[in-house]
Amino acid sequence: MEDESYSILNQRAIIDLLIQGDIFPYMTGSEIQDIGIKFGVSYEEGSRWQILQSIIFSLHENGKTSDFFYYYLFKMNITSAVRKVIDGNINAKPKYTKVEEIVEESEQNNKAIANILRTDLINRINLELSVSDKKLIVLNDKIAIIDSKATPKVLVEPAEIMNIGYVKKILNNAKEDLLNNDLDSVVTKSRTIIETVFIAILRKHQIDFKENGDIGHYRSLVNKTLGMKPDNRWDKNVSSLISGLNKIVDSITTMRNINSDSHGSSNRVKINEAEAELILNSAVNISVYYLRVDGRKEKNSVNITKTS
Repeated sequence: MEDESYSILNQRAIIDLLIQGDIFPYMTGSEIQDIGIKFGVSYEEGSRWQILQSIIFSLHENGKTSDFFYYYLFKMNITSAVRKVIDGNINAKPKYTKVEEIVEESEQNNKAIANILRTDLINRINLELSVSDKKLIVLNDKIAIIDSKATPKVLVEPAEIMNIGYVKKILNNAKEDLLNNDLDSVVTKSRTIIETVFIAILRKHQIDFKENGDIGHYRSLVNKTLGMKPDNRWDKNVSSLISGLNKIVDSITTMRNINSDSHGSSNRVKINEAEAELILNSAVNISVYYLRVDGRKEKNSVNITKTS
């Protein structure tokens, strides 16, 4: 039998979220029975919610609650619910502002709406679970129930980066995305953290630049401003370090362009939790390093002024 915490999912409020059609498609009694049969459980008596309650109870006894909810959230056909959202957009009654511009079906459009629906449903489930201080997350293609106050491990949160208000907000949101297994969004926010720190440094030093999202250009200007552009006077190990930083920034930027929640690329690379956590921590560490070099440069400038 699986962990007892999964039993908390078998409550009327959550069952209604699954079958009533407010988010995912409405489920008839026969459809509920069919989904139970997929997992080797069969019940035919009672109301719709009673049938599903019995199914989930048996699944819990057999250690299959996680498999059931993962199937329901990510494998079940929800095309009718997607079309309902599109119809609302066409009739100027959008249900979700994030996708209100979508007025026709396509593989990319349907996927974008389906992701919104899944996120909405998970958030609604977690609202019910919050009373018990629990939370449902998706972790490496599995459903897990954890304490609602649990946080992912981000290795560095020093004052340098947290003092930039916008970065603090992005980092906190990225940690939440990591906890919810919204890994593509973690990639996007990791890139945004680095970009925001670069822009903050350039503005601090009153450097003219075009704010067009070209992180490579920002980095080049920051390196020049902070004296971090390697030349033949640099120790080869330090030069290698700076070159490595550039490669990490380039990798995060490329991963964001291919995999982020801002794009519907067909060349997407599967990101697992470990890689997403690595990307986020790398972005934080790189940003902190640049801020500390900037602070060191400022301190040295003050000392030179005092001795001159």
